[in-house]
Amino acid sequence: MIRLARRPAPDTRERILDTAALLFYDHGVQAVGMQQIIDRAKCGKSLLYREFPSKAELVAEYLERARRDFGRQYAEADDHAGSDPSARLIAFVEAMAEGVQSPDYRGCPFRNYLAEVADHDDSAGRIATGYLLDTRARIENFVADMNVAAPDVLAERIWLIVEGLHTAAAHPGGGRAADVALSLVRELVRDAMRV
Repeated sequence: MIRLARRPAPDTRERILDTAALLFYDHGVQAVGMQQIIDRAKCGKSLLYREFPSKAELVAEYLERARRDFGRQYAEADDHAGSDPSARLIAFVEAMAEGVQSPDYRGCPFRNYLAEVADHDDSAGRIATGYLLDTRARIENFVADMNVAAPDVLAERIWLIVEGLHTAAAHPGGGRAADVALSLVRELVRDAMRV
């Protein structure tokens, strides 16, 4: 009797990735082993490794998916903001602020990864670093388009507010971080436009 290899269900890869994403986000990438993912996803070891040959590939895909998800959220916010660069900047920060208000928010997955893993030169590290560099560049581009005095200073201040937003919202007492960050960005933009 010839046995044919079983084909994985069409949603197997996404189910494994969903499981890994929850575990990585809740416990940290280094604290989660592949066996935990196998047990929680209720899949066999060979199936997991067929979809993701290494933990490094699974972590990279987790961060890449988060990057795509955030990209869609930011694109949607940008579409609704119109063409005014100051409105687009505020919409961008609003989208970030909205994302940190979840009761189970434990920090930005990219910042968490970079804080947890010392070597940022692996594929996951490059994805996380790339996301942060792209986010910062986006802020700088919005500010540059606003035609304000000292755009580099304004962009740096807004970037520091964004960094603080992600950090403060992830810790006890951070419930107001989104409102405070957004208020500060609006105030900075309003003051910059007056000059």
